[in-house]
Amino acid sequence: MLSPVKHVATNVDKSRSPLIVPFAILGVLSLLAALAVLFAVHDGGSATAGNSGDAVPVESQVGSSTFVDRGPFGVGVTSLTLPNGAAVEVWYPANPNDYHGPQATYNVKNFLPAQLKALYPNFAGVSYPLGGIANVTFASGRFPLVVFSHGYAGFNAQSSFLTSHLASWGFVVAAPEHVTRDLSSVLSSFLGGSVPTGSDVTDLQNTITLMGNQNDSSSSIFHDHLDMSRVGAVGHSAGGAAVEKLAVADPKLKTFVGLAGASYGTFGQTQSGLGASVPKVPGLLMYGTNDKVVDPKGMVAAYDALNQPKRLITVQNAGHLVFADICQLAPGQGGLIGVAKKINLPVPAKLVPLGSDGCFAPDLSPPLAWPAINQAVTAQLRWAMGFDATQAGLEKLSATYPSIIGVDTTAPTAP
Repeated sequence: MLSPVKHVATNVDKSRSPLIVPFAILGVLSLLAALAVLFAVHDGGSATAGNSGDAVPVESQVGSSTFVDRGPFGVGVTSLTLPNGAAVEVWYPANPNDYHGPQATYNVKNFLPAQLKALYPNFAGVSYPLGGIANVTFASGRFPLVVFSHGYAGFNAQSSFLTSHLASWGFVVAAPEHVTRDLSSVLSSFLGGSVPTGSDVTDLQNTITLMGNQNDSSSSIFHDHLDMSRVGAVGHSAGGAAVEKLAVADPKLKTFVGLAGASYGTFGQTQSGLGASVPKVPGLLMYGTNDKVVDPKGMVAAYDALNQPKRLITVQNAGHLVFADICQLAPGQGGLIGVAKKINLPVPAKLVPLGSDGCFAPDLSPPLAWPAINQAVTAQLRWAMGFDATQAGLEKLSATYPSIIGVDTTAPTAP
């Protein structure tokens, strides 16, 4: 079940002196304020809201635990398609009053290549909650866009704990399936199948374009609900590298968050192209200190290479998959690798860590870290997009979550 809906005020464009309603007098006053905003927008007056994330919740006193719980919105989920045929899963803020119906789920079987489905026709798969309800009514107002990039051998729904959480706080989160390196293509390549060509950065750019087109289309549920002047990107593992490259390539991006992945200083430092440049926008990098897939030292080097403002946060004793749902697909049995073992599916040795790193003790159980991760990512996006005046939501994390968060710094790391 989703957390209860909280009643909060709405935000207006930060560049236009937003009205912030104190929490002590919410209730009737916040309702009247919301109605006043809607009247100004629909009446054609001098709208100070309606064009720039006007429905993002205001928090009058942001702190290190403000964004741990679900936000005020219900969460809707729907699927779109890129021009290359790749699926895009989208989480969006839903109208709480129309938030009824069964929880939407994804089934990992749907992310397997056709060859494996044919070899294991009786495999029913493993389902996991997407964190929302399919195609429910959109909440009123406009919301910022966040694109999410999954990891190598991952899939677009892999971090629904985070993507659904962001939607509850007023972000539209669009996650493309990177068909060049998703679970299906990686497994297919080991079975001798062909892998599509393309670029994950291009996938993300095309997703931004797709969502802009949806915003402009009167037949879309996203019509006039997106603030395309505020765009951010979050990625896991190879997706972390992809969103940092996107931040170099796309001037629309306000910020990026790399979860156990970065480009310059790690994967991309010796390469030409986007991976050889450092973004100019604010960046947040997070990693688990027990990560056996991405070297923590590489994440530190990537962070040190970034321009200020920047932040580095570590998750204590956590593995690579602390930022994904994957370990929970077979709790206590090894995530995707545990699922494979159930059906006696041989898994290439090089793929085993990608599907299980961080799933076993003594590594921290991922759900224990998710509240702190949700807090940090939500706070970074809100601050970088101008909804919070300070980085208070990112400060004192180590003190608030002493067994979860280790390093939390904006300063260069010690040599």
